[in-house]
Amino acid sequence: MATAAEQVRQLLGEEVPIDGSDTDTLFLDAQIDDLISSTSSVDAAVAQGWRIKAAKFADLVDTAEGTSKRAMSDLHKNALAMAKTFSEGSILTGDRTRIHKLTRT
Repeated sequence: MATAAEQVRQLLGEEVPIDGSDTDTLFLDAQIDDLISSTSSVDAAVAQGWRIKAAKFADLVDTAEGTSKRAMSDLHKNALAMAKTFSEGSILTGDRTRIHKLTRT
């Protein structure tokens, strides 16, 4: 079974490359440990991690060279969407749709 740090790193899409180290990712192992120790759950740590990634992506701009285009601003938008997915109250943490029991009168 994966450790909490391994789960957080995987859910952040920050796997350490083969023959690489944590310095090859956006988060050092110590930063992953800090996320886990400063939050109440793996989901909360992942949500915070995605918010940090969004902050790092906020300065990126869209570029176009000839016929090649890169919408780097999508990284920021998508990171915020991932943070929302893992935030408290999301489907992953139990805030699910409730269906009431139907009764005939």
